[in-house]
Amino acid sequence: MYGNDAARFYSHFLRLRVFAEFFTISREADMKTVGTLLLLIIGMHCRMALSQDFKRFEFHVSGGLTASGGIPLDPEKDTHNYSVHVNSSQNVGAGFAVNLNELDAVELYWQRQFTEGRLPAELVAPPATGDQSAFDLNIDQYHMNFIHHYEISVPRTKPYVMAGLGATTYRANGNGQSDARSYFSFSIGGGIKYYLNNHFGFRGEARWSPTLVSASDSSFWCKFGGSGAACLVNLSIALQHQMDLTGGLIFRF
Repeated sequence: MYGNDAARFYSHFLRLRVFAEFFTISREADMKTVGTLLLLIIGMHCRMALSQDFKRFEFHVSGGLTASGGIPLDPEKDTHNYSVHVNSSQNVGAGFAVNLNELDAVELYWQRQFTEGRLPAELVAPPATGDQSAFDLNIDQYHMNFIHHYEISVPRTKPYVMAGLGATTYRANGNGQSDARSYFSFSIGGGIKYYLNNHFGFRGEARWSPTLVSASDSSFWCKFGGSGAACLVNLSIALQHQMDLTGGLIFRF
């Protein structure tokens, strides 16, 4: 009994250590490094006793809504507070998860939000009005998620909590120009899974997923607002907040 408790404690300790290491290198890590960490986490759990109906892998597709916050801007020689407005809109996503045991999983997740950005007309040179300061914007998230499920008395139902780390890429297109920038992002959330049988189920999730935007990329946003003209702003180092509500189908194997 005490041996099992010690082994379980050591397993959780190793998992937290790997999570901390991933956080430290996530901004510079290549796919080989991320894959090595994923295999290490899986290896820590491969010898645990599992039920007969346990499925090692899950693939899910999802869709939903994203409520987006603005991207803060500080105009030069101006005391007003402006921001790049990002419309709330629909999203689609997909994820592939490896179940480490009955309750824990690691997931590679992608989500795209189809939206529109708008630079404040007051900051554009020459001044722009209406749709002249708007541009198309796709926001892609690439995250590694760590998921912990809970066993409850309701059959086939598993609530869970999750935390993720990765990158968010902004793909902008407007005024005859297109470009992309990627920034560090993370996510915290939770949801519930309901399994119809051993192979299919449903998943619903609510997630807060902010992105740490950089102070060095103000020109990226300026060139899309108002006939491609430059604007005099500095991009603040701040979080661009997003709240995601998603639902979808699970395929287990």
